[in-house]
Amino acid sequence: MSTALFAQAAALHPVADGYALAYGSHAICPRPASDLDLLYTGSQPLSADQLARLIDSVKQLHTDHGLTLDEEVSFTSKLYATTREIEYAAHLGGFDGVTDYATPVGDPEALDSPRFKLRLLLNALTTPHVFLAGDVHTFRRHVAAAERGAALLALRITGAGKIPLARAASALLSSPEGLTEKQFLGYRHETHLHAVLRRGLAHLAQECRVHIDRDTITWRAT
Repeated sequence: MSTALFAQAAALHPVADGYALAYGSHAICPRPASDLDLLYTGSQPLSADQLARLIDSVKQLHTDHGLTLDEEVSFTSKLYATTREIEYAAHLGGFDGVTDYATPVGDPEALDSPRFKLRLLLNALTTPHVFLAGDVHTFRRHVAAAERGAALLALRITGAGKIPLARAASALLSSPEGLTEKQFLGYRHETHLHAVLRRGLAHLAQECRVHIDRDTITWRAT
């Protein structure tokens, strides 16, 4: 079902620029009725009418394929993002001044806030996903920027000094209180996350932000 589903989702891309991707369970190993997480992007915001039509089309797509709708985070917040929002997300705009990284489950206002949207964007680009349509060059640039951001986030959470790569990954996988996955930062695939962090750290090393010796990262907070 995924090939036809992805093709139909790609056809819904509402603008001439940007790109579309699918993430979440359908990008890995979908259950028959699991919801389809989609992100559409473009250089400019959609009008209210454009966004409403896109949301209606995505909901109809779910109905046509017998998929569950997940609106814990509203489609108005999560379905479309501008290039500027994605670039801000990759620079950790969703974490400015944050010391509590737990997901605000059960708080609709927080889940639909601009800050949490930025966190979702970073997660979508740094977890397993499927490119559906659009500008692949911008997509790749955004993924690289997001991977750099995820690596920097792991280092910030872990603290400065000499850090094993596995410890940096653990900082994104679970909180000190034991929160994981949906309750925390949304990461669950450790092997994929290690690859993301290696690529992100390579960017930071090129900027002389970190030094990498095998699987040990040395960095100083600035």
